[in-house]
Amino acid sequence: MAVSSTDLKESITALRRILDGLESKLDSGEAGEQLDPYTRRRGILQEIYWSQNSMNREDLMALLAERGTNYAWIGQQVKKQYLIVTDLPGGGRRYSVTRKAVRDERLDQDRLETDRFSRLSMESFAEDWDSEEDSVYDGL
Repeated sequence: MAVSSTDLKESITALRRILDGLESKLDSGEAGEQLDPYTRRRGILQEIYWSQNSMNREDLMALLAERGTNYAWIGQQVKKQYLIVTDLPGGGRRYSVTRKAVRDERLDQDRLETDRFSRLSMESFAEDWDSEEDSVYDGL
């Protein structure tokens, strides 16, 4: 079956538009998160984990929309045993991250780093607070 030159040109034009769109997303930095589902998954799970490991449906839907994914993501994470969906009495649902997700995705690692650095800065701040140089400002 022969392809007409008109159809071929239309297909090439359509491909160029698609490629131009992808290039513009790469240039704007959007494509990184969209093209890497693992980075996106870790980020979403981390948001849930950092929100006291309990997120309601409305907040999760907003987060998914912000990260460029849809409701099907929830089912995928439940199947992978990374997410628990709990039905609440009186309706509603809560979403929590599993221990497996915390371990596999190292969700607590960033939090541990932050805690370690904040402890270091608190010691330094306390020393500076009690210094002779700082006592000059106490009388103001």
